Amino acid sequence: MAPLQHLILILVAWVLCQALARRDSVHVLSAFGLVALLIYAPVAGLVIALTALEAVIMVMVFSALPRKSNWRQYGAYLLLLNLFFVDFHHLALNMPVAILGISFSAIRIFMTAKQLLSARKGYEYGDLYWIFAAGFYLPALVIGPVFSGLDLKTQYEKGAPEEVVLRDYRMLLMGLVLAMIVAVLMGTLAELTTLRHSQLAAAPFYFLQLFCAFWGQSLIAEHSSRFFGYRLPVNFDAPWLARTPAEFWKRWHKSMANFVLQYIFLPLNLRGLSPKVATTGAFIFMGLWHNLSIGYFVWGLGHGLMLAFSPQELKGRAQQVLMPVALWVSVIGLSYFANYGPYA
Repeated sequence: MAPLQHLILILVAWVLCQALARRDSVHVLSAFGLVALLIYAPVAGLVIALTALEAVIMVMVFSALPRKSNWRQYGAYLLLLNLFFVDFHHLALNMPVAILGISFSAIRIFMTAKQLLSARKGYEYGDLYWIFAAGFYLPALVIGPVFSGLDLKTQYEKGAPEEVVLRDYRMLLMGLVLAMIVAVLMGTLAELTTLRHSQLAAAPFYFLQLFCAFWGQSLIAEHSSRFFGYRLPVNFDAPWLARTPAEFWKRWHKSMANFVLQYIFLPLNLRGLSPKVATTGAFIFMGLWHNLSIGYFVWGLGHGLMLAFSPQELKGRAQQVLMPVALWVSVIGLSYFANYGPYA
């Protein structure tokens, strides 16, 4: 689904929502997410629906177990196995299918189920609805961000008070320009550089193409959602200002980085792994979440090792100059290796 098609569907949903109370727009957006998948990626829609159904069953079954039961604490992680459909669907179906939204929706469904199972007061049957809402929420369907359906529920119960300001219009337009114009321009420059020099020389342009497309679509998701009264997590916060790996992951794909910290790093660390090993393992997971390939395994391993072993603060002039250079050479190099290298 192209960014413009995505935005048109959101605008149609917005028109329909004018007859509803503002907070009820979340139901229309979830329904339109399902409709979008039926149109553009019906197999993906089925996979997401089955993942949500699995989550509902898990919450109902595991919540009856003692709070310290391993199944109650970790059983929801089985939902992440649905991510393998993205990598192995061609073997199961023997035909190409669109996998739109599966990676992000499966994470949001998992987060919702895990929080329901962790709730001290238990859950009500109405809470199970937010598992489906998280999976099909239209603004975040294409490229995230990731969040729990209970975040939507909290805003729904408060009356979805988020107001639209001029900046939302500006950021929405900026997202379209980045995703539809700047990203295409960077791709064209990458191809020209490849023809005249080499694909490796074009690595910075390939990285900028990915960044502009990802950032642009994230802006569309974040700021279009505010037209309905709902706030989504911000995915990018000026990552070009990062000087260390720690700063980079506080600014780049923030919602996924926060997910990996809370749901992968912390359990590994609490189970006895050292912080450095847990960090590396968590980012290997993030790499394989992108794609089950050697290229993305190396991507995750590289980012994990950088984050685990690099200095948190830069001391001295040499570190202040060399560390940012090393960071961005590594970020661009790992992105190139994962997406265009021999093991992509």
